[in-house]
Amino acid sequence: MKKTILSIFLLLAVNTALAQGQHVLHAFYFFNVNNPAGVVAAMDKFKSSSCGSQMPADVGLMAETINGSASSTHFFIVSYENMDDFSEAQELVQTCADAVIFRQEMASAATPVTEYAIIPAIEVGDWTQDSVFMKFDMKVNDAELFAASWSELMDANVQSGVISNSYGLNRILLGNSEATHFVYLGAQDFESLVELDTAVRGSSAFEEYRSEVGDVRELLNTSLITPVMNWPKD
Repeated sequence: MKKTILSIFLLLAVNTALAQGQHVLHAFYFFNVNNPAGVVAAMDKFKSSSCGSQMPADVGLMAETINGSASSTHFFIVSYENMDDFSEAQELVQTCADAVIFRQEMASAATPVTEYAIIPAIEVGDWTQDSVFMKFDMKVNDAELFAASWSELMDANVQSGVISNSYGLNRILLGNSEATHFVYLGAQDFESLVELDTAVRGSSAFEEYRSEVGDVRELLNTSLITPVMNWPKD
């Protein structure tokens, strides 16, 4: 690595602090959706209810436009600013009638596939301002080495002007029996995203990254994610 391990982990510490200043936990709920409008309507109704308006979380609906062999077509990302908010939300949805109605309406519009919760290790830029993402699901057996090498790759491409939108590395805390981490790159449109991915892969920093992480990470899937709707915390 061109930089010292110390400087890399100082960078990671700064990025982690930035991420935790926004959200400390994201919960993902994946569905196979047969009625997208019904899903939006169900969440609209819940978030405007007396119970839903108290939810201490930002909620987004994402479409998995292309996701390989995965059976899910959409997911909710529910984002919490602190761990107490997560606990409060769980108590709320277990005790209010509006949450029961929401689950019933969701059942007629979508089938649950899987769910997991993640800790954002690196979260740079405002991903809520991007319109499309590439998401890379991985199985990592040396998290520190992978994070350091991937951070160097991103840093090099930021400095060269290739990356100007959001990107991040997330560790899966709960759920998902396959992937341990995922990384993402954001862009304003699909053409820009493809150009970004091509430029990163063509950079000298990518060759170094690939040689360093070849034995510590397995790429499981690459997906194209498109935001559909969002419901900010009141």
